[in-house]
Amino acid sequence: IRSDFISQRLQYTLNFIFNQVLELPYVLTTDANTFAHINYSSLPNDNSINILKISPVLNDGYFSDLLPEIEKSTNNLSIFPVNNENFFSQDIFSAVFYCISGWERYFSKYCDIHGRFLSINSAIFHDNFNFIFPWVDKWIFLLAKELKIRFNDLPIQFEKIYKLQVTIDVDMAYSYLCKGFYRNFGGAVRDCAHFKFQHVFDRLFTLLHFKNDVFDTFDLLLQIEKSLQNPLIFFFLVSEKTTKFDKNNSINCSKFQNHIKNISTSHAVGLHYSYYSKNDPSLIEKDKFFLEHLINKPINKGRAHYLRLDMPQMNLIANAGFKDDFSIGYASMPGFPLGTAHPVFFYDLINDKQTALLLQLEKFLQNPLIFFFLVSEKTTKFDKNNSIYCSKFQNLIKNISTSHAVGLHYSYYSKNDSSLIEKDKFFLEHLLNKPITKGRAHYLRFNMPQMNLI
Repeated sequence: IRSDFISQRLQYTLNFIFNQVLELPYVLTTDANTFAHINYSSLPNDNSINILKISPVLNDGYFSDLLPEIEKSTNNLSIFPVNNENFFSQDIFSAVFYCISGWERYFSKYCDIHGRFLSINSAIFHDNFNFIFPWVDKWIFLLAKELKIRFNDLPIQFEKIYKLQVTIDVDMAYSYLCKGFYRNFGGAVRDCAHFKFQHVFDRLFTLLHFKNDVFDTFDLLLQIEKSLQNPLIFFFLVSEKTTKFDKNNSINCSKFQNHIKNISTSHAVGLHYSYYSKNDPSLIEKDKFFLEHLINKPINKGRAHYLRLDMPQMNLIANAGFKDDFSIGYASMPGFPLGTAHPVFFYDLINDKQTALLLQLEKFLQNPLIFFFLVSEKTTKFDKNNSIYCSKFQNLIKNISTSHAVGLHYSYYSKNDSSLIEKDKFFLEHLLNKPITKGRAHYLRFNMPQMNLI
């Protein structure tokens, strides 16, 4: 790769593209007389793939509220586009750095009440996609494809193996246990005031050890883990003080402490940062110190509070000694918040340097459930739904639709009869008085050819 300049930011970007994503070693030079597969310059070279630098974001020290030019079409998005037939279609190196450094998050004036950057304000948000698409990866593989066409001898691997890593946030290990007298007493009074007498009995029987705590689902999680590719990672909230947003169990409770110790013997354990630690690194250091001494192991993984998912304060996390952070994601939308499915080393734009903190991007957070109802008028051997004329069943659907997305579960025999789908859709829409835009096939009918009917 030949470039008119060399900067820390350019090297960081090239390391990500070629070493991490494409696994293709590269050499960076400023020598104009050296042959280069890629020429990053304002002057095109007939023997190279030419990329035109049109943005200052790769200049060390540059840091301003830059609004990049964005070009969108139905199924495509490009940042820093280049409309010149002599050059690659965009300043891809600047575009990649802009995205993976989280540049836009430092200057956004529109955040939610918790200070979180909103997905709709992202440069890589596209109206035609109901998730944040991995545009960075797409751009990189378009460049790789061009390299392969021009230089067939380059050992570029286009197939990649991805693995799913499931993480568990333990904000509150127990609903009633390890809460102390005053919190349980206050909770019981509140339940009585709201006529939730079943909760009062549940609390009492749990505290008397006649029944298990309703939040103690760890055995179930460990059973589910057996079907996963990787062991679960548990992030524990161990804030000393409980607040409106941090309602963890008492860290002085021996049952809670023993539980964390037991989990740590077979699983990776990380720190779940408390809500108010976002702007107070001393709270993170304090909680990290407690957790490390409790399990007698270093804590190098961390994750932000669900209401505090963001990026600019990552320099505090890096300075606290964490090696992996799982905080970058959107609570309202799944997808790839920095435009890539690959982990990214955090680049500290404030101090203009790469850190050793690896950002493990959260692609899918706990989103509201979607309910698909089978509302076939006739029951069959394969469709044994409740009667659609039952008011209790209808009210259940209506109640769920007030807080969750509802879709149609196609009946078994509708696979070859679109009139059944139309009939059931008509019924559900008139029941809810809203359009039904989501659907799912019968479990025994998962297939694709009849999608034209859908």
